[in-house]
Amino acid sequence: MVDPKLSVRRRGQHKVSRSPQLPIPSSEDRHMRKENGRRKDLSQKSTIFFFLVYYSAVFYIVRYSVNYLPNPKSLVNSKPTEFTEEQARKHLNYFVSLGPRVAGSLANDVHAANYILETVLKVKASVSPSLKVEIDTQRPTGSFTLDFVSGFGSYYTNVTNTIVRVSAVDSPSNHALLLNCHTDSVNGAPGASDDAVACAVLLEVMRAVTSDHTHPLLHDIIFLFNGAEENLHQASHGFITQHPWAKQVKGFINLEAAGAGGKEIVFQTGPSHPWLASAWAMNAPHPFGTVIAQELFQSGIIPSDTDFRIFRDYGKIPGIDLAYMTNGYVYHTLYDDVDRILPGCIQRAGDNILAVVDHLVKSPSSLLPNPGSYRHGALAFMDFLGIFMITLPMRMLSILNMLFSVGPIIYLARCIMSSAAERLHYEQKIFKGIVIIMSSWLACAFVVFLLAIFVTKCGNSMAFFSRPYLVVFLYGLPGLATLLIVNRVAASIVFKNEDPWMLETIFFDSYLFIWSAILFQINYIQLQSSLILLLCVLPLCLIRCLFLKKIFHHKNDGIVATKVAVYLAALLPHTLILFSLSWIGLDLFIPLCGRLGTVVPPDLVIAGLVALLLILLSHFVLSLIHLAESIQWIVAGMLLLSAGALCFVLSSHAFPYAVDNDITAPQRLIVQHISRTFYGFDKKVRQQDSGIWLNTMDYPGFKVDTGSNAANESPLLPCKGLFCHFPFLVPLNKFVTLSKYIPADEPSFSETGIQPFSVRLIQDETTKISENSTSWTYKKRLSFVVDGPSHISVHVAPLSSKGISSKLTSWIVEDEIERSRSKPTSIVDHLVLGNL
Repeated sequence: MVDPKLSVRRRGQHKVSRSPQLPIPSSEDRHMRKENGRRKDLSQKSTIFFFLVYYSAVFYIVRYSVNYLPNPKSLVNSKPTEFTEEQARKHLNYFVSLGPRVAGSLANDVHAANYILETVLKVKASVSPSLKVEIDTQRPTGSFTLDFVSGFGSYYTNVTNTIVRVSAVDSPSNHALLLNCHTDSVNGAPGASDDAVACAVLLEVMRAVTSDHTHPLLHDIIFLFNGAEENLHQASHGFITQHPWAKQVKGFINLEAAGAGGKEIVFQTGPSHPWLASAWAMNAPHPFGTVIAQELFQSGIIPSDTDFRIFRDYGKIPGIDLAYMTNGYVYHTLYDDVDRILPGCIQRAGDNILAVVDHLVKSPSSLLPNPGSYRHGALAFMDFLGIFMITLPMRMLSILNMLFSVGPIIYLARCIMSSAAERLHYEQKIFKGIVIIMSSWLACAFVVFLLAIFVTKCGNSMAFFSRPYLVVFLYGLPGLATLLIVNRVAASIVFKNEDPWMLETIFFDSYLFIWSAILFQINYIQLQSSLILLLCVLPLCLIRCLFLKKIFHHKNDGIVATKVAVYLAALLPHTLILFSLSWIGLDLFIPLCGRLGTVVPPDLVIAGLVALLLILLSHFVLSLIHLAESIQWIVAGMLLLSAGALCFVLSSHAFPYAVDNDITAPQRLIVQHISRTFYGFDKKVRQQDSGIWLNTMDYPGFKVDTGSNAANESPLLPCKGLFCHFPFLVPLNKFVTLSKYIPADEPSFSETGIQPFSVRLIQDETTKISENSTSWTYKKRLSFVVDGPSHISVHVAPLSSKGISSKLTSWIVEDEIERSRSKPTSIVDHLVLGNL
């Protein structure tokens, strides 16, 4: 509503306030706004100053929070019961010195296992007399089916598990907490963060826990150092389904990695049982985690998995999944070394885990013995700058969501019905504001997606990969400029004669209605990430509608700059939370683009993420732009910076990869030396060849110079036959579709010690099931023996031809592999069957 003290009457009842051209007010408008020494809008300089200072402060606070790590401790300067990074790093250095620790290798199954045993024996020699330390080496055999990405069946034999149980001598417990890490790594990677550092942390946690002579152990602790996680969770499956100690496990903490260094993030909890996540939130000195990461991970968007799935699905026990996610560029590469794990990373993880373990196994208030006593569904959680963690059971979150989605609607209804003379047709104004806001969102998404498509079509995809700041200039600024332009121009057309403060109120109420409606809908489908939306609506309700209601009333006199400053200061915690989540999201997804496969354009993924983050970050301050006298130079500056970033991306300097001291962002190129033999139906050899098989894990693929003329000049292979007639990496075959094959000499198995692969058909039975005048149905049973090296993948699919259809109805794997316990090395045999 127009302030009657500042209006000018002309021709009877007609009112003239500000010019319809909001970016360039008339001299009469400026005079009216300066009446009584008070402005009704912000000058362009003041607008730039306010938001530049505000978001600069937010940026540096969040940056400090994300990068903050505690000082490492040493044995000399700490108590025996404290976790020390110095000792843990000694364990880490030894694991990494072994080189790649593939399951079934001497490095993993012998040297790493022996080191763990030697370390545990040293701990056992110095523990309190009231504690008992038991050691067991398990070599299980089994099989299971996993619905992960493409799906597969897994068979294993003689995988290695080193298990340690710590319990009280006087009062043995039937309730145990499981702590899990894996000693193996992928082929070709040192595996410092994935997962040697986790095993180093657990060894040091074990030493610290057993050094405590004052607090008795009320419940047992089981440390599982499993030796076959990279084989897709075989060792954890062997433990949880076959080991006798597994029956006493009531909860678990799993340590993993999808990056190197930084903070370990809680990214999965449950299922249900919020007591475990609450114990972490209340006892970890440096809590860090968000339920959004959990929902993203469990949705399958992120092509990765952990032992958490095995313990949850096959053990039916609740747990917490922790992982390093910073610097995901080096995940599963040869650059995953000790140098990437910065000082303080290990100390931080150790302090958190030790504090939570102490509570769960030593505190009388621990719910470990009876987890079902506090089973109230899922738990939504989120940390605040790593200082403390916000947790809400889903039932309570649903109540709050309903309250803060219906409450604003009632508030707006009262605003519409009250002061009818002053707020004539106010509901129509809110409706127009909603249309403008939604249009600005669509325009923002359209612009950033259009830019992403243009960059991709020009062949410059992933230019931001080694330069994350380009995301801000290439997609962030154009999207934000679009939001500002659409809101400002549309408002100047639709609301021609509105007072600036009244205009700001209209858009604030419109935002409040939109987010309340979205929160109501999200609450209906019971998403735990609705906690984020609740944090979007709650400050608007509490700060503007209650605490600062009088200050922001459009009739209230006061300097506009003071009002804006008070509003932004009140919203600072809310801004920090959303900005921190945005930082984490980009920190996760930008490196992830290097292994999303060759099908999905990564620029579209990042553009969509940026558009979503802009909408979240701007919703509570965008209404303030209607108080600005002009935003022309602000928008012009954004577009100029964006144009410069686009020119740089389209130039030859925007190479997506880098390996230097500042950042290591390599391209993932999988090179395999293979030998192929094709047989016909007559069991005779039709074709035999050998060569180098190449695959890339990212969208640019072979458009980038690989450094090999043979690889650069070789054509892409057309896909023919089952899995394109190549030993594809199950279960990621649907994501990796670009291959090259360079003819080469046959690999020498005698030099590598690898046993050649062979298949022998030993049984072929055909049984007629039914027959009529036009068709027959047969059932065919095939039995064959597979011989070969320790890791074997077998892909099975029925053959269909013209007029004949067939399907695979069942399969079974029988263990007939000879095993010798006297040999110093274990034998790991792995069978993967395609999900057909």
